[in-house]
Amino acid sequence: MPTLQQLRYLLAVADTLNFSRAAEQCHVTQPTLSIQLKELEARLGTRLVERTRARVLLTPVGTEIARRARIIVAEIDDIRDIARREDPHAMQSLLRMGVVHTVGAYVLSIAMPTLRRTFPQTRIHVREEKPEQLQHHLADGQYDVILLPEVPVRDDFASFVLVTEPLHLVVPQDHPLARRKSVRPQDLAGETILTMERREGPTDDIARLCREVGAIEASDYVGTTLDTLRQMVAAGMGIALLPALYVRSEVMREELVVAVPLSDPVPTRNICMAWRKSAQRAETYVDFAEAISGCLKPWDVQPASGA
Repeated sequence: MPTLQQLRYLLAVADTLNFSRAAEQCHVTQPTLSIQLKELEARLGTRLVERTRARVLLTPVGTEIARRARIIVAEIDDIRDIARREDPHAMQSLLRMGVVHTVGAYVLSIAMPTLRRTFPQTRIHVREEKPEQLQHHLADGQYDVILLPEVPVRDDFASFVLVTEPLHLVVPQDHPLARRKSVRPQDLAGETILTMERREGPTDDIARLCREVGAIEASDYVGTTLDTLRQMVAAGMGIALLPALYVRSEVMREELVVAVPLSDPVPTRNICMAWRKSAQRAETYVDFAEAISGCLKPWDVQPASGA
């Protein structure tokens, strides 16, 4: 049977697709990692990794075994944490968090100091991915929790809405709407609205608003990040609706663009933390989510309750 360490070596290779980085991640020499993987392949009687001078790939069998190995390794790590700690609500020693780039940087910049004080024994490992990848990797055990700009619709996930934040209108500094204290949705009639790629949470609400008020949803230029949208607005390519946390963090110190609040009805997005219902430490993730939510209350957003 495979050893736990061999499964960890396989996962390191699956994550890095590089033997040198995988060995470094596992704190072993590259020959040691290579020998252990060959022994694992011999025990299982199948090839798991394809290695050439140009690249490293997992075979289809290797990919499936790595997927299952993530679940096994995560469960064993949970068992060890539970055995080491008498308090059932104590956070695990390593928390693997996946985030969307339009959420992670701005939420964690606010929350991380408090999280480190509240959970001093926990090392938080953060990785950015697209929403659909985050949900897939949470399900297969690669992450313990994920942060999304939407509430995932999956029966096997539990979720907590950290905050409901309004979207603010961002326009060039010389735009007529830049001088307003607030903007009514109907004032956007005829304006070109720049948006994110379709997978972003608020996009459908923005498309609906454009239809209702007669604004034009730009199709020629689509942003891949919030920074890209801000720069496109500064270049005079259109205007955008950007989330309040981002506005506070980046737009308010920008000289070329101005953020203006919208009057009702205001488009919003829910920032959500999700985890597997079956996770051994699921009860501690509520404490973790509440700590993040509490950090967001001083900001000009609307804290929401768990879901």
